[in-house]
Amino acid sequence: MNILTSDISFFICTIAVLLYCVFYYYNGKSPQRARSRVFEILMFNMLFASISALVCEILDFFHSPEENFFNYMQEFFLTSYFVFHSLLAPFFALYVVLVNNWGELKSLKGMILFISPALFLEIFVLTNPLTGFVFYYQDNVIFTRGPMELLIYAEAVGYLAFTVRQILIYKAVLIKSNFVALCFFIACSCFGVAVQFFCPWFKLELFAEALSLLGVLLLIEKEDAHTDVMTGVYNRQMFIADNKRHIQSGRKYVVMVITLANFKMFLRMVNGESLNDAVREIVFWVMRNIQGTVYRIEQDRIAVITTASRLECDNFAANFRAMMQSRNFFEDKSLVLSTSIDIVSVPSEIDSVELLVELGDEDRGSVNSGFLLHREEHIEKVKRRVEIEKILQKAIQNKSFEVYYQPIWNAETGMFDCAEALVRLFDANNGSISPREFIPIAEQNGMIGEIGGIVFSKVCEFLRAAEPKKFGLKYVDVNLSVFQLYLENTDILFKNVMSKNGISADQIHLEICDSEMFSEDAVVQAHYQKLRELGFVFSLDNFAMGYANLIQVIQKQYQHLKLSESLLQNAEQPEMKQLLFEVTNLVRKFRFDVVQKGVETQKQLEMVLEAGANKIQGFYYSKPLEAHAFVEFIRNQNATTNPVHI
Repeated sequence: MNILTSDISFFICTIAVLLYCVFYYYNGKSPQRARSRVFEILMFNMLFASISALVCEILDFFHSPEENFFNYMQEFFLTSYFVFHSLLAPFFALYVVLVNNWGELKSLKGMILFISPALFLEIFVLTNPLTGFVFYYQDNVIFTRGPMELLIYAEAVGYLAFTVRQILIYKAVLIKSNFVALCFFIACSCFGVAVQFFCPWFKLELFAEALSLLGVLLLIEKEDAHTDVMTGVYNRQMFIADNKRHIQSGRKYVVMVITLANFKMFLRMVNGESLNDAVREIVFWVMRNIQGTVYRIEQDRIAVITTASRLECDNFAANFRAMMQSRNFFEDKSLVLSTSIDIVSVPSEIDSVELLVELGDEDRGSVNSGFLLHREEHIEKVKRRVEIEKILQKAIQNKSFEVYYQPIWNAETGMFDCAEALVRLFDANNGSISPREFIPIAEQNGMIGEIGGIVFSKVCEFLRAAEPKKFGLKYVDVNLSVFQLYLENTDILFKNVMSKNGISADQIHLEICDSEMFSEDAVVQAHYQKLRELGFVFSLDNFAMGYANLIQVIQKQYQHLKLSESLLQNAEQPEMKQLLFEVTNLVRKFRFDVVQKGVETQKQLEMVLEAGANKIQGFYYSKPLEAHAFVEFIRNQNATTNPVHI
């Protein structure tokens, strides 16, 4: 007796493919979603159906016209096959719905209507040994299809139509690989069903379905490209993709973003693996304590998409705060991770993926300890930030930044022989946007390099076209963000722009704002030296209010030191006035130019001149002016040795 027939070979191959799916799935398990649980049901459903079909086919060799044990066992396993296999179509349809982020099954009524046909047919399958409606053995020998078997095929066609409709409706919100995998499953399964329906002796259906399930496993369930390696949860790309699909499909949900505010500071303080262990522990705690999908969208930000209520999310935030206060993640118990949580409802509070990605960004890099819970009031800040980023992108594209010039009076010559170039941004809908608002945003998102290049080019074009040198202008201070010194090509860009406009480096002084990064970062220092080699002179802004000390000032060979207006504004206090005088005198002893910023009144002018400042900048003489107005100003003012304040 040759048991290994072609049908049995197909069933064995089917089981082998499904066992491989099970092993591969659980060996490198991806983050769990609701759809993943349905996929597991599909795998085991198909595996049990295949095992039942294989056993039934083997028992066929022992089938007898007379009632015996093997006949009963064959009928049992054949019934089992129909029980499992008839559920394949509804479970796959449910899987597609979950891939589409619930599609049309948002209500209890929709779910009941969805599962009713499957439950109805399962009753007929389970009672088939009594009724023979699905199948029976004619004369106890010949397998014969009952009238209800056609209804099973009709049910499968109905669920297939529903599935195809879901895929077509939500095609726009599907990842391309998901769309391909679902289409492959349908095509492969339909081919197997059609072959077996018209050729019942050719048992290809289960094998074709197993191959299609393998395709779904590899393209949808195994999401290595969308998974954070360290924690095993989804990454930033998947967070963006999921939110796009949720928003486009009209789903209502909540997004929570947990920010480890002082994470970057800890990178320099503790062992890297210890910090990674802390992040993993936090991620796993989040997964255990909230129903939803967890993402690691940055090394210091963890996000959750959940359908939990706002009250449940608030309770989660309270529990998270208690956990962070009670846990010691490092051997040194004095080291505490600072955290914040942003909670927003989508789409009622935020309906933009760009805004969701920005949540918690303002807290990154904070050195403050503790816990912050951001609610509705923080959302407006996030919206404003994203709006400013869009305005900046448009302004960079159109090079629509404007440069104003604020004259600086030289007390030794009585001339306005220099000025500071100040960037201005105007938007048709928002009006004038303060540099104090858009510069920090540009520094954080990397746009500052392009903005700095545009400003430098406009200043060079101004010096070439307006020829302010004829009216006594020696140089213009151009602000240089420390972030521009991280860019490899800043020196090359400046050199090319000056060459194009016929400008020499002594006509432009680069003004650096005092900061810790400029004092310590080796890359910044290397690029600083390259600019010095091009002949640039540097000024230090906000001296005495930042990180630089006099030794560093001497080492960096600054020519001008600008004193912060905050020193002057508080100079009515005796201690602050004394500080102003002592700082100014000390700097002048080393023959640095002292530029006092923020001078607005005659009294302030007299005070800073008495202190020893030799250059004055402020509204007392002039506000920042447009290029043509500035040229007119210095032409008129430098014609006399008695400048008039305006």
